[in-house]
Amino acid sequence: MSPSAPRIGVVGAGAIGAVVAGLLATAGAQVSVVELGARREAIARDGVRFRIGDAPARSLALPVGDATDFGVQDIVLLAVKSHVLPAALAGAMPMIGPQTQVVPLVNGVPWWYFAGTRAPFARAHVETVDPGAKAQRLLQPGQLIGSVVYITAALTAQGLAHATGPQRLVIGDVLGGASARTQAVADLLERAGIATKLSSDIRRDVWTKVALNLATNPLSVVAEAHLADQFNRDDLRNAVDAVLHETVALAALYGVQPSMDLEQMIATGKRVGAFETSMLQDYRAGRPLELGAIGQAVLELADQAGHPMPVARSMVGLATYKAQRAAANVAKEAP
Repeated sequence: MSPSAPRIGVVGAGAIGAVVAGLLATAGAQVSVVELGARREAIARDGVRFRIGDAPARSLALPVGDATDFGVQDIVLLAVKSHVLPAALAGAMPMIGPQTQVVPLVNGVPWWYFAGTRAPFARAHVETVDPGAKAQRLLQPGQLIGSVVYITAALTAQGLAHATGPQRLVIGDVLGGASARTQAVADLLERAGIATKLSSDIRRDVWTKVALNLATNPLSVVAEAHLADQFNRDDLRNAVDAVLHETVALAALYGVQPSMDLEQMIATGKRVGAFETSMLQDYRAGRPLELGAIGQAVLELADQAGHPMPVARSMVGLATYKAQRAAANVAKEAP
């Protein structure tokens, strides 16, 4: 990897992908964007448009197209929703060579969770997020850098990716430890203005974010509530606390203690303020919800371990029902 201007492919230029691509390009990386349809056309016409906090919006003219247009990259960032990630990874393979480092920027239980490890229960992959283990078979575990994303961003109707609050990532080798190559990626992200922690046990950090996502995303759809209400109203906070406890107990069954304790998780949620989760943003926009990785994948792991998780199961079920009803209503109103 060239230390001066690494070649970086960003697959997906939604809110998170556009912010990360924009910051890396501003810091001097050679960034190419893989996108489809109307979003690709908008980027080709207007550039990658992003805004950090109250700073003025920026627009960068970056190459946008298919993976076949850009050749093998030093780093590939997968910034797509988990339910389309296996297909997106397969499509990104022309950019991935034997030395390419691949960093999935996804919520929920990652498809690589059991890669290079011994699964404590029956299944060695997460079927909900990687049916048939297709994604897991595409890459060697040593190429994968796990990540946990703490970037609050939303894509406006005008195509502007607006990030509020600090931009923060946790990354670490999927095989454990902290290699020099992964440290170089962390340094690159830091130079771009993304506070990046290098983790020697990325699964501990994954479980922290899994707990926070599961406790807040489905509830945000059910109650149509932003995070400030979820963490400060007693009626909503009771549900948040219950799901956090259930998820931490599940992590223990998989031999992992999350990197934050319950008090730290709650403090993290409170710091975000009146922000709408990505799942609530998708619900309001009529887009598919990321209930697979955030909800169903956790319940899949719970079923394998014989862990009931009644509150989490109810919230995921209610969010699924509400989304299905909304989709049915839209279908009825269609001409």
